[in-house]
Amino acid sequence: MSKSYQFTVGDIQCAVLQEGESTKTSEAIAARYPSVSRVEIEAALGGAMAEDSLNCLYINSGGTRILADVGFGAAGPPDSGGLVAALDSMDLALADIDIVYLTHFHGDHIAGLMADEDRLEFPNARFVTMAAEWQEWMERWGDSNSSQERQQFARFTALRQRFSFVAAGDSVAPGVTVVDLAGHTLGHSGLLVESQGERLLHVVDLLHQSFQFARTEWHFVFDSDGDMAVKARRRVLQRCVDEGLLTLFYHLRFPGLGKVRKTDDAFAWHPIE
Repeated sequence: MSKSYQFTVGDIQCAVLQEGESTKTSEAIAARYPSVSRVEIEAALGGAMAEDSLNCLYINSGGTRILADVGFGAAGPPDSGGLVAALDSMDLALADIDIVYLTHFHGDHIAGLMADEDRLEFPNARFVTMAAEWQEWMERWGDSNSSQERQQFARFTALRQRFSFVAAGDSVAPGVTVVDLAGHTLGHSGLLVESQGERLLHVVDLLHQSFQFARTEWHFVFDSDGDMAVKARRRVLQRCVDEGLLTLFYHLRFPGLGKVRKTDDAFAWHPIE
C-alpha cells in the first residue's frame, strides 16, 4: 500500500500520506460511541460499512520537512504501516524528516516512532508536541499498573531530550502554527498552514466518522474529556465554515481533505474531488 496526495498551500509543499485504512461494521462503530444506540449508529451509517483512514500530513516549509503523526508503523494491524512506502513514493527517506509533530499520544498516531524496541524510525528528527499532551500521558503511564503503559513511560522518558514543547499559536516552521483542539486528549492539537493567502487547517481527530458533522454531540469512547471534545468540535467546525478553510481530518476517507459547510444548524462535509 502506498498512497500520497500532493498539493501546495501557497509556496508550502504539502502531502497527505496514508498510513493505513480499514472498514468497520456498525457493531464495531457502535462500541466506539457508548452513549449512542446501535440503531442510531446504523441509521447514521445508512447501511454502509464505516471507512477509517490514517492520514498523516507532510509539510515542507522553506526546506524544513515536517511530518504530523506517524501512525502505527510496524506495531500496527495488517492494514497499517503504509507511511514508509508513501514517503518513498515522494523520494523521501525517514532520515529526511526534520520535525515529527505529534498531535496527541494515542497509539495510531505515535506507535510508528519506533522501528523496534531500541531504534527510532526517524533518526534525525526532533519531536514536537503540546506541553499539556506530554503531561497527561506521562502521568497516566507513570501511574499505570499496565506493563505496556509502563513500557511507554520508560520509552518516552528516554526520549525526553528529543522533545520540544509548544502551546497554541506557537510557530513550528515559517507559515506553520499550532492550533488548540483539546478535548479528545488534553493536549490534542493541529496545525494551521498559511502561505500567500492560502490556508490549510489540520484538525486531526476533531471527529472520527463523517456522521459527527451532523451529530457533534456524539462522544467518542477514547475522548479524555467528552464534553470538552464536543465544544472543541463545534467551535473548530464553525471556524472552518466561517473562514472557508481547506480542512484535513486524520480518520476520514483518504485523503481526508475538503471543506466544512453548514445548512441551518447542521455541519456537512464536502470532500475534495
